[in-house]
Amino acid sequence: MFRRVFTLLLLLLPALGFAQQWKKQRKEIVVGIGASNFLGDLGGADQIGTYFYNDIELSQTSFQINAGYRYRFTPNLSAKGGFYFGQISGSDLLTKEPSRNNRKLEFKSNIFEVSGQFEYALIEEHIKGRYIRGKTRFPVNIYLFAGLGFTYFNPKSRINFEGPWIALQPLGTEGQGLPGQKSRYSRVTVVIPVGIGFKYPITNQWHVGLEYSMRKTFSDYMDDVSGDYFDRNAIGAQYGPNARYFADPASYSYPNLPTNPNGWTAPGQKRGNSSKDDSYIFVSATVSYKLIRGTTRSRVKF
Repeated sequence: MFRRVFTLLLLLLPALGFAQQWKKQRKEIVVGIGASNFLGDLGGADQIGTYFYNDIELSQTSFQINAGYRYRFTPNLSAKGGFYFGQISGSDLLTKEPSRNNRKLEFKSNIFEVSGQFEYALIEEHIKGRYIRGKTRFPVNIYLFAGLGFTYFNPKSRINFEGPWIALQPLGTEGQGLPGQKSRYSRVTVVIPVGIGFKYPITNQWHVGLEYSMRKTFSDYMDDVSGDYFDRNAIGAQYGPNARYFADPASYSYPNLPTNPNGWTAPGQKRGNSSKDDSYIFVSATVSYKLIRGTTRSRVKF
């Protein structure tokens, strides 16, 4: 009996050791840099506007940077809070689809996001890279995450695609703020980040990784385009010539509607798709540093 108990303790010691070690490594600083892209009404696909990845325009990929703090509750469950800064953009010049190219709208916007997320490890992160439970060597930590946050955006555009960038929200380009019309949209929206991440240990403290995420928002105005065209002369009378231009800079070079010389961009015609809110994508290469409690600072061994 004594021999069996002794043997069982020997088998459990590695797991017990890990159970103590991960508690010393709950806290982690994370920084990242990578790419961003936009999914909204202004995309570049050579087709009538569609939703989600079908309308992505890779040439509009821009940058983003981020920093955050991670705390582990269990070997599998963590929470991370972070700040993200990036840029998104879209342009009708990048599509040959006639009605979208004729619309001649473009935008770019800096975005500032503050968010928190819960992370669940599909493959646990282990000290010295050992996947103890399966008794195999697999040092990559793979996790899924979802969360909640807030994003500030401020879409801007240019006259004839050149010159200074002008903020669009104050101009009420779809009639916002005019008598009897809806108010101007908020430049802050709730955002839901959902994605997958990978981490690889360089040492017990330093890790490198990669995260891919979709950020679902609750605004359809990140590109200043959502609903129908409004009388651009009325917009210009209220907000000035820049507002009149950005409400409808179309070329009018395509067949007119029988009752309106402005054709596709006549008041009441579709300017965007108000049934789908905007989203954006972040891809981040990350470096993380564990704030280890105690003196364990040895290099990872495989």
